[in-house]
Amino acid sequence: MRTEAAILDATLRSLAVRGIHETSLDLIAAEVGVAKSSILWHFGSKEGLLLRVAERAFSMIEHGPAREILALPTFQQRGEAMWRFYSDAIHRAPEVRRIVLYLIFASAEGRPELRTRLRRLYQSMRALFAAGLEDVIADASRRYHLATLAIAALDGIFLQWLLDPKSVELASLQKQIRLLTQADGFEGLPGATAPGATPRPSSPARLARTRRRLRSLDDATPA
Repeated sequence: MRTEAAILDATLRSLAVRGIHETSLDLIAAEVGVAKSSILWHFGSKEGLLLRVAERAFSMIEHGPAREILALPTFQQRGEAMWRFYSDAIHRAPEVRRIVLYLIFASAEGRPELRTRLRRLYQSMRALFAAGLEDVIADASRRYHLATLAIAALDGIFLQWLLDPKSVELASLQKQIRLLTQADGFEGLPGATAPGATPRPSSPARLARTRRRLRSLDDATPA
């Protein structure tokens, strides 16, 4: 377990400095002080290693910041906190999102095991977003669809930010999300509640549902 954690930590450091294509198993093996065959034994391939880095990062978010965000008493507070976390993560550590998008395209043809694990990762993401919509959207199907759209929007924003970070201003985008959701009559997306408006409080029943949802999310954690 210590060796696996050391390999994952070294991989993340290398990704931050060298990027995906210049990060090799030979470099990681040399940094950790293990044989390349040890990395292959733990992870199977470079793609398997990268995916495990992404899965571990998501698990840490799911059991840390995500729980704190879901436990906030109003949807406005949860939305604002989610957007702050997303913006901060993009600027401080964009490597994990780059890994996931890279692997999605790498697995477009073949690699069924890789695709299965990526699908499981996105299923867990949708579950988290849907859990945050429980007190504003009664219909479970609609929560699922809105969670899907929210993740698609965040992935799309990230792609554009990668290409042209100076032109993609996250603070300005948040303001536009408020305007769009107000025009649509829905105040349930991140930061959608109008400034100065009274946030909708969470009921005891909603808090109890969130606690149950948090417990159930443990079962959906990527293996």
